[in-house]
Amino acid sequence: MKTDPNIKVTITINQTVGYLDASIENNNGQLKTTIYHKSAWEPHILPSDSDHSRHVHANIIYTMLVRAARICSTIEDFDRERLSAEMILLVNGYPPKFIHHHFKNFFLRFDATSTWTQLDSESYEKLHDTLLYKPTQRETKTNVQSIDQFIQNQATYEHKDQIYLHYTFENGPLLNFKKEYHKIWQNYYVYPGSRLKNTRLILGTLLNRTLQDLLIHKKPKREMLTGIQTATEDRFHK
Repeated sequence: MKTDPNIKVTITINQTVGYLDASIENNNGQLKTTIYHKSAWEPHILPSDSDHSRHVHANIIYTMLVRAARICSTIEDFDRERLSAEMILLVNGYPPKFIHHHFKNFFLRFDATSTWTQLDSESYEKLHDTLLYKPTQRETKTNVQSIDQFIQNQATYEHKDQIYLHYTFENGPLLNFKKEYHKIWQNYYVYPGSRLKNTRLILGTLLNRTLQDLLIHKKPKREMLTGIQTATEDRFHK
């Protein structure tokens, strides 16, 4: 069996052990799980003023809450992690209004508002179970649909054609470019009788290259290295 030399497994016998990003405690036969924080952990995440589209920052908030709800077995630990996440977001420059908006959307999405506002244990148990057993994206993709369902989806799919457009995202004038472009698309291209009525417009963002991208040294392609090695061997044989 091959093992990764960078992964080291330590055998520990204790009342509390850490495994990956979870801390597991045995309290008189009852297992309790919380998020495991390394001693060298620092509250650094993608800054709010970074040149990324807003959905990236929103996904960070969503991921932080999902991680806490999946791992923390009690509402007290979850609320502690939620407060910690809120402080981390504030430290990294996220506006309080932006944080509150996406926190609210998260709890509304899973019908768990009372978990946030009243620390309702019953509501949190439902949230915890829902997210704990929710399939991952990889598991969802591997679930093969039946042929009948696939045909039905194809028949009811409204957008038969798709147009992909990419633009370089920048804070400032281009912050609302996607929203404004969709308005123009709806007003001037998707009118009754238009040939583009069933065409779906998908706008993707490209990120500006940073100074790190320009200065970082990347390993050459395998073909290039192979060519250099072959040329070197031929020279030695001569």
